[in-house]
Amino acid sequence: MNNKQRKQALIVDADDTLWENEAYYQQCISDFGELMATLSFDREEAERTVDKVERERIPLTGYGPLQFAENMVIAYEQLCERYEQPVSDAVSSLVIEICQLVMEPPIVLLDGVEETLAWLDGRFRLFLLTKGDREVQESKLARSGLDRFFDGVHVVPEKDAAVFRELIVVYELEPEQTWMIGNSPRSDINPALEAGLGAIHVPHSRTWVLEQEEIAASERVVVLDSFGELAALFSDLGETTGVK
Repeated sequence: MNNKQRKQALIVDADDTLWENEAYYQQCISDFGELMATLSFDREEAERTVDKVERERIPLTGYGPLQFAENMVIAYEQLCERYEQPVSDAVSSLVIEICQLVMEPPIVLLDGVEETLAWLDGRFRLFLLTKGDREVQESKLARSGLDRFFDGVHVVPEKDAAVFRELIVVYELEPEQTWMIGNSPRSDINPALEAGLGAIHVPHSRTWVLEQEEIAASERVVVLDSFGELAALFSDLGETTGVK
């Protein structure tokens, strides 16, 4: 049976589900705080300012490393305005330099990802669903070497129930035999549940604060400690899912 004939399907998140991501952004924010401290700004206040700017601008500008760098520069400018200090182009350049880490971050696969995807690939239709800058996300996938496992790759500005419903239609998925796998309650789990899919939550210790929210129907969600546990999960559920 080829993948197109299989009824069971998995929709998989990318950042902090397949590979490390948020750790690099947190490192940039930490480095920004250190730089601001050298300018006599309070480090914690500087980091809080980045968070504030992100919350305000992401709904308008979307996600991506370039937007993140712009947000960091704006945070620096706001600190200068708050303390009536002049904005330095040299400092702004240093802020942008700090953000180079997220422009083309190293790809560090999470434990068990590659071998588990290989096991799942023989049993499910696999789709990747991530949000952010298309070019950046496609580059990450290509550099990860995991693109060979997926029947479809979708990069969207935001994940919501409408996106999942569209995938159901486009790929003729059966919701009761389709699961979303991801680390984010806000972008992965809750919208999948709203669309009538199953959901498997694989928490990450560094999940971005803006992706954290209460899971709407926790009784319908399977929680795993790692991506590598998926093979055992579906082996145990084989009789009900048809997966052997």
